[in-house]
Amino acid sequence: MKIRIASSIALAAALTLGATGCSLIAAQDTLIQYAPSDGVDANVSGVEVRNLMLVADESGEQQNVVFTGINAGEKAQQLTISFMADGQQVATSEFEIPAGTTKFGDPEGEQAPVLVQIPEAKAGSLVDAYLSTPGAAEVQHRVPVLDGSLKEYRPYVLTAEQVTKFSAPGEKAADAKAGAESTSAN
Repeated sequence: MKIRIASSIALAAALTLGATGCSLIAAQDTLIQYAPSDGVDANVSGVEVRNLMLVADESGEQQNVVFTGINAGEKAQQLTISFMADGQQVATSEFEIPAGTTKFGDPEGEQAPVLVQIPEAKAGSLVDAYLSTPGAAEVQHRVPVLDGSLKEYRPYVLTAEQVTKFSAPGEKAADAKAGAESTSAN
């Protein structure tokens, strides 16, 4: 009888150790840092960039640069993002990241969306991007290009009217000049 009790206790101890002992030697995935959304995260000398992604406009020809910038300092920081294709720089966007947390890319937000035009950047692709702040080394990431297929990104898909509204002043001036030149030629 004592042998059965001892055997039962030994079996119960072996099962308990076998069921819980895995965590003693296995790597814990909860300790691995990752971007918990579809975008990428980067830290660039004083600026934290969270959930960086490009969201294509309705035509698919331009991309809205969407991310959250975190500046723990007291002064605004400049952030430059250079986008590459086939080893060539094809677009650059610049942001002023004020102290605190700021969302970029939301057409209804405080910061106007910044658009870039990257040839062949279609939804589902990745674009090489280099992030930098003045005086700091560049940080390279592959940034995903998304569209409005998922409902959480639909607000960031800009309409043709919004694209016109948020186009850079230099682009508007160049378009107006080109329009005036073509009008005067007629």
